[in-house]
Amino acid sequence: MPNHRGPAVACTPCDEMAKAVRQPGEALRQDAAAVSSHLSAPLALSVIMPTVSWTGVFETCAKRVLEVIARSGSPVELVVVYDGQPPPPPAFLDSPEVRLVSTGRQSGPAVARNAAATSARGDILLFVDADVELAPDALGKVMDWFADNPDAAGVFGAYDDEPSSPGIVSQFRNLLHHHTHVAHPGRTGTFWSGCGAIRTAAFLDVAGFDEDFRCPSVEDIDLGMRVTANGGRISLDPSIRCKHLKAWTLRSMVVNDIFQRAIPWTHLIMAAHQMPATLNVDRRGQLSGVFSVAAIAALCTAIVVPGLAWLAVPCLLGVWALNADFHRLCLRKRGPLFAVAAFGLHLLYFVYASITFGLVVLHDALFGRWQARSIRRKTAP
Repeated sequence: MPNHRGPAVACTPCDEMAKAVRQPGEALRQDAAAVSSHLSAPLALSVIMPTVSWTGVFETCAKRVLEVIARSGSPVELVVVYDGQPPPPPAFLDSPEVRLVSTGRQSGPAVARNAAATSARGDILLFVDADVELAPDALGKVMDWFADNPDAAGVFGAYDDEPSSPGIVSQFRNLLHHHTHVAHPGRTGTFWSGCGAIRTAAFLDVAGFDEDFRCPSVEDIDLGMRVTANGGRISLDPSIRCKHLKAWTLRSMVVNDIFQRAIPWTHLIMAAHQMPATLNVDRRGQLSGVFSVAAIAALCTAIVVPGLAWLAVPCLLGVWALNADFHRLCLRKRGPLFAVAAFGLHLLYFVYASITFGLVVLHDALFGRWQARSIRRKTAP
């Protein structure tokens, strides 16, 4: 079971934030039962948003959630969890639809989301990141999807194709995420907490997010793998849309992809003893990685043996052909110069992701396989 590393404070309404204190180490399922025992009947859906600040993009995204809730006309609540010791909350959160939770000290998004889930009253938990702005029809589409799929455990959506940040890296990064999800609709073996919903029962059955992930990482992928291993069905529905308000730099993209995505995701793959065939690790992505590394290797070798430079050409053409639909999207959205820059960034992405995967696999082969604790703990006791 996950161990909470700090007390979580929950209250209703939001100006009484310090009234009820959870004790660290309590089981997630027991917490949820205790909370529900003194609350009214369950709601249809609880939107959960973790944050470390009341201002910035969180304010924009939280206000959008409240607008969408007001339009929906359905019994929906917004559970905002402050990861840390919160300052006084802003006035816009003083609403009957809002409930606030605090972890007491900064413990990471996995702990924060679990703390919010213990006090949520919804039969369905919709996780939304603090820098993600829901589309106006997102809540309706989520509830319609669960109504149409009564036996399914969860669903997640996709970023739209209109990133808000104008920078080249930000545009590329968010369009790539959009395209990856749009290109892989249907049943999947993973989950996405940026805009993803899961039945509360299925969430509690696997003890929620693994709190060993102290930083934003692959805790949502890990959750999805455990839910599906436990017999739950998760799907990707690209019609459920949201907008990512994060601004990326080249450095933040590379560092995030290597240390918060590629390394821990490779460990999960190794621990699960299988290579997922969905999203950006599908067969096309794997071939793109091979071609990208081969192209760079040929170009580097050409410094010593110039005649080998031509070997990079078919490899580069292979990368373009395998991802032509994404590069056509870039061309259509931002024009030829951006499309060229996006191809270079995509090539770089495939190179460092593939090399990282190979190094982690090699390390495990030489020094012993790393066992992912979260994969071994498939269900709650």
